[in-house]
Amino acid sequence: MPAVGDHQVLVHVRAVSLNRGDLEMLAPDPQRNSAGLQVASDAAGDVVSVGKHVMQARPGMRVTSTYFRRWVDGPPSGEKLAAALGASVDGVLADYVVLDDTGVVPIPSGLTYEQAATLPTAGLTAWNASIGHRVIRPGSIVLIQGTGGVSTFALQFASAAGARVILTSSSDAKLERARAIAPNEEINYRTVPDWSERVLALTHGHGADLVIDVGGKSTLPQSIRCVAYGGTVALVGGLTGYDGELPALALLMKGARAQGVYVGSRADFLRMNAFITAHHLHPVIDRVFTLDRYDEALKYMAAGNFVGKIVLQL
Repeated sequence: MPAVGDHQVLVHVRAVSLNRGDLEMLAPDPQRNSAGLQVASDAAGDVVSVGKHVMQARPGMRVTSTYFRRWVDGPPSGEKLAAALGASVDGVLADYVVLDDTGVVPIPSGLTYEQAATLPTAGLTAWNASIGHRVIRPGSIVLIQGTGGVSTFALQFASAAGARVILTSSSDAKLERARAIAPNEEINYRTVPDWSERVLALTHGHGADLVIDVGGKSTLPQSIRCVAYGGTVALVGGLTGYDGELPALALLMKGARAQGVYVGSRADFLRMNAFITAHHLHPVIDRVFTLDRYDEALKYMAAGNFVGKIVLQL
């Protein structure tokens, strides 16, 4: 059993959600030696014991981990981003883990361990990409790419704020499943490869006030083409690569901006949880696997045929 420091808590892990970053960390990389690193960043469980100087947690409290254990509040910095669970420091895929007291957050009431485990990375990224740091009013137009964890959370948050949501996917089946999560207008980018033109047509030339871009390299040009004047493109992921061409002139002419989103702080997490509670939201889980099926869960995530999150039950 790991020892607890003065400012740490011991957590009995009940559930861990998977992220695409886990696949990257587990893949062979000649530029990185990750031998012995404990993987995964998103856990939910119970506090077993606390250090003598811990004030924000108590034994028996249901908590989740935070992706960055030192990013408490304010803008990011090199120091705050230096301790990412499962990447630069040991992660949470274990029966018991010791976490800093700044790296745990109470679970919103009404959520299961499995649902709560989806919040630290995908939930918080979607929160800051959608309404965490900007005003979305009823009628605001939000374009969301995909139906994975971040995209599904963004759909829930934007819809709860009253936005008009346009969702893109390569699968009619996944678009149909997303329709049951929250109202949205759908574009299959396989059958409509020039999807930015469809967005402009649907909005009578206005475009999207907010574009949540998870595709990266291959989607950035179209994301900027259909962003509204004065709008924002939230850069969330790089499913097709991170080093795409950013059409700067189009951004300039529209007075729009591109903003990178890299998860968020503990304070952001608490604000997100309050919103989830106020709007009675529940994270969308595609499948739950037991720990002995971890390899199967990773393969299922890599295949990409899911909506929402994939969770391991310990």
